[in-house]
Amino acid sequence: MPASSTFNPQVILSRLTIDRMRSYLEDCDDDLDLALDLYAWNAQIAAAFLEDLGRLEVVLRNRFDEALTALAASDGLPHPWYDHRTLFPGRGSKHILKVIAKAKGRATRHGQPHPPQSNVIAELGFGFWRFLCTERYLTSLWSPALASRFPHHPTPNNAVQIQVDVESRMDRLHFLRNRVAHHEPLHRRELAADAALILELIRWMCSDMYAWMAGLSRIPAVLASRPA
Repeated sequence: MPASSTFNPQVILSRLTIDRMRSYLEDCDDDLDLALDLYAWNAQIAAAFLEDLGRLEVVLRNRFDEALTALAASDGLPHPWYDHRTLFPGRGSKHILKVIAKAKGRATRHGQPHPPQSNVIAELGFGFWRFLCTERYLTSLWSPALASRFPHHPTPNNAVQIQVDVESRMDRLHFLRNRVAHHEPLHRRELAADAALILELIRWMCSDMYAWMAGLSRIPAVLASRPA
């Protein structure tokens, strides 16, 4: 922490609010200086996770886009795949269809009535891809297409197991991403386990991407620098 003479820690506490700082103070035995150090570290680890989660999201959405484009083509459907209701059966797909419609709307905001598929894909957020990992799409998406994008999974020919394993990891990481995005405390989570799940999903999809990301991630170094 910067020298305390440069600022009043009590003023910082009042600006951040006691509610936001409560968990940090509890873990630091009410030592405000140490709690502020932990709060600052929380932002650093959040930023490191945001980097890795961002890389995971890009790889996952590209792999899913490849798989679903191929699936639509094999079914004789014209591109793009997200325009075909048959791929999203059941009433439970109403939400996902609304998300797609909004993404297409955002992709056309610069005056492109028919935006490139890549533009629409980029507008579909982490939550969309996590939703595609649910069991409701096992028959329509996972068995015929998505499971094949995880060739290094321990059971690469078992679409059911792949879907279950990917969904459980994506669900946990989606929750983590929301906490990161809303500047929530992360310091009580099993963060090393969270980091391992990101790399595990990447490894299942692409061994080269895994090697690159494992060497690039700042998470281990930031975890090691935790002040309390």
